[in-house]
Amino acid sequence: MEYIEGLILKKLDYKESSKIIYIYTKKGLISVLIHGNRKANSPYLNLSSIMNYVKVYVSGKNLLVLRDGDVLKRYSEIKKDIVKFTYIQHILELVYNFANHDHNHEKLFNFLLKIFDKCIDTKNYIPYLNMIELKLLYLLGINPYFNHCVSCNRTRNLRFSIKEGGMCCEEHFPKDEVVYSNKCINTMKELYYFDLDKQKNITVDKLVLIELRKLIDSFYEYHLNFKSKSRKMLMELIGY
Repeated sequence: MEYIEGLILKKLDYKESSKIIYIYTKKGLISVLIHGNRKANSPYLNLSSIMNYVKVYVSGKNLLVLRDGDVLKRYSEIKKDIVKFTYIQHILELVYNFANHDHNHEKLFNFLLKIFDKCIDTKNYIPYLNMIELKLLYLLGINPYFNHCVSCNRTRNLRFSIKEGGMCCEEHFPKDEVVYSNKCINTMKELYYFDLDKQKNITVDKLVLIELRKLIDSFYEYHLNFKSKSRKMLMELIGY
């Protein structure tokens, strides 16, 4: 048997009574079949919940099958808050969508755990979830450029361009693009470089958060053609 430890990102019904769970680990995404998991008497009925941090013992080759397992952490405090949990579901969708990309999964996995713990204790949790989205851009190789114009290396009078993937001077900034405020871009840069191990808590003005949310969504949609289902639910809950 093989031992696996990780976060459940997604689950799917399989045949009449079983489920397949998708576990994100330090090595990447792993799918596991749980026989009879949809039956009321299944001993693993509660194990398969989204966002559970689990340990499982599996066997098999093409499709791993659960032999035993347990929940190490349920994040119950987060799941009780519908807005917070919906926001994190958006993050889980994001991680799942790019889980097969060849990047540093161990680094992202450890960062997710730190951020989720932060979300339990912190009222202003949204900037920390934004950090995941921004730092993932680096791992995917499409990190935004902040310090100079992407076309000519000028460092003055810069604006952020979604299409160009970073800052542009007045000459090279696309005429048909949205202009984001300096506060928004400075916050984006701060969150992108934020070090959880060294820096203290961070708070961001709500209007800046709304603007940054739109910027991140646009960046992911333009460069990666990604928009999560949870974002639609989140928009209905919080209005942006």
